[in-house]
Amino acid sequence: MSAYRWDIQGLRAIAVMSVVIFHINPQLLSGGYIGVDIFFVISGYLIMGFIWRDLNNHSFSLMHFYSKRVQRLFPALLVMVVVSAIFAYFILLPHEALKFSSSLIATLLYVSNFYFYLEADYFNDAMEFAPLLHTWSLSVEEQFYLLFPLLLMLLFSKAKKDIFKLLLFLSFVSLILSQILISYDKSFAFFASPTRFFQFIIGGVVAISFQKNSFSKVFNSSFSVIGLVIIILSLFLYDAKTLFPGIHALVPTLATALVLFAGQNPNFISAFLSNRLFRVIGNSSYSIYLWHWSLIVFYKLQVSPSLSNREQVFLLLASLGLGYLSWRYIEKSTRAKNYTIEPSKLLFSVLSLTFIISLGSYYIFNTLSSKQKNIASSYLDYNTSKFRSGECFLTSDYDSIKFFDKDKCIIHTQGKKNYLLIGDSHAAHFYSALNQAKKNNITITQVTASGCHPTLPYNGTKRCSDLMQWAYEELIREKKFDTIILSAHWTHSDKEQLLNTINLLQKYTKRVVVFGPNMEYLQSLPRLIANLDPTQDTRSIYKNAGKYKEVASIDYSMKTYLKAQSIEYISILKLLCDENGCTTTTPEGIPIAFDASHLTHSGAYYIIESIQKRLFQEQEAS
Repeated sequence: MSAYRWDIQGLRAIAVMSVVIFHINPQLLSGGYIGVDIFFVISGYLIMGFIWRDLNNHSFSLMHFYSKRVQRLFPALLVMVVVSAIFAYFILLPHEALKFSSSLIATLLYVSNFYFYLEADYFNDAMEFAPLLHTWSLSVEEQFYLLFPLLLMLLFSKAKKDIFKLLLFLSFVSLILSQILISYDKSFAFFASPTRFFQFIIGGVVAISFQKNSFSKVFNSSFSVIGLVIIILSLFLYDAKTLFPGIHALVPTLATALVLFAGQNPNFISAFLSNRLFRVIGNSSYSIYLWHWSLIVFYKLQVSPSLSNREQVFLLLASLGLGYLSWRYIEKSTRAKNYTIEPSKLLFSVLSLTFIISLGSYYIFNTLSSKQKNIASSYLDYNTSKFRSGECFLTSDYDSIKFFDKDKCIIHTQGKKNYLLIGDSHAAHFYSALNQAKKNNITITQVTASGCHPTLPYNGTKRCSDLMQWAYEELIREKKFDTIILSAHWTHSDKEQLLNTINLLQKYTKRVVVFGPNMEYLQSLPRLIANLDPTQDTRSIYKNAGKYKEVASIDYSMKTYLKAQSIEYISILKLLCDENGCTTTTPEGIPIAFDASHLTHSGAYYIIESIQKRLFQEQEAS
């Protein structure tokens, strides 16, 4: 086996290129996010292997290990964070700047994975434009670096002979925890280090327990081919709908481990992975990963929300270029220097520098956040209490039908006209406006859950299927509402299921109304409004930053299909958009939406007010 595993640099090159391409255009490589998982396995293989070797040689020093990790990783991270902070100061809006400051501190303290987990909620699609979001994986790695040297030292001294069994057991526990949490808290399963540790451990098991590879070149080549093919298939077959991590993460994890094992003896796959281009990209992979996401985010925020093919190529090349420069002039130079400073002093210096930078950024960005640009920017921090989350609107934070408050949400009164609003968040955002617009002889019942299309058969998360099953098999049959309003984040595939659902509902109600899809944008609408040149008409925002064509296609398809069945359909898109543009603010200047698609109360009322007579008059006249 060669002294240096260049094939590992090739794996790193595949991993980082996969992540960068995925972040630039997910449609090109829908499973590109598994590049992070490849990194985790490689880290486990290298770090646990090094530690175990040094423990056996009685040369392992915990402080020396920590100081080497800091020397290797911290300088490039610090430069990226400082440069990102400068761009953030000039580009981000006040509320965004405040969030950035918190994420900066969490990043430098290597706890950004838990920070972003706490920030992740159903309405926080602004996280997609958090410049330091990608550092969550660096924090997971650092937490691995912090804990596993201690664990290996303990196992070496107390249970060296059983190391293989114990590591496999810990890996199994981590994997099971990951799989279980996917159903209860997907965000925690994704961001938390305990649910990712099995990937590091599997890499470590190969380094510790399978150091000797006595297989022939043919077998090693076969193992490498199998592992690499599985990785490539995962890159193309996995997508945003794949439940991840859990069992699905185990597939690329084992595939990477197989390539690492087989590569201990040279074979043609390891030779391929060791090519010159892969070596350069692999060497720069850490820095490429550091710079690519911030570059993409700031470019989208400042230059173009939508990326042309030329811009996508530019961002890919720019990410590679910045990463290479960072590796050559920061990583390589700091690693090459022989520091005489004691490990304890180095760690103390880094902690002190982290404290100073964190304190400075907190002061600067908090000062900036107090200066509102205009009324639109204040809606980036929108209070979604009118959705009635945890009562009449179930989300991942209230992930069970037991949270649904029937006494509060079901308003049905004899002698009045009783309306039922049912669907996902694109139904919930209409509730407060409907409740305000209704007359005294009308009641509004709300039955909503995030990501929950009100169609048959029941699908989606358990909270969704449980809620819809109860609504359709008990509530609607018992109460017999006068009007049922169906609203959701519709797709082309919903049409036929929607028709089957309406056919069922018409047995228990006089009238079914379908609200069509809402206008959507590539970024939060308040940000787009706040950054618009004062001389430009806000109605023109949809041209460069809207998803008008996609929404219009769904709207036209649903309208044509449902009206052919004599089903009452209200096009929300047509109420907002015409040949002159799309309405983005109410007459009072309040943004129609507080993120990329969810309506503010004022925006929803603006829409409901325009259809108030149509929506309510038929029942009033009957």
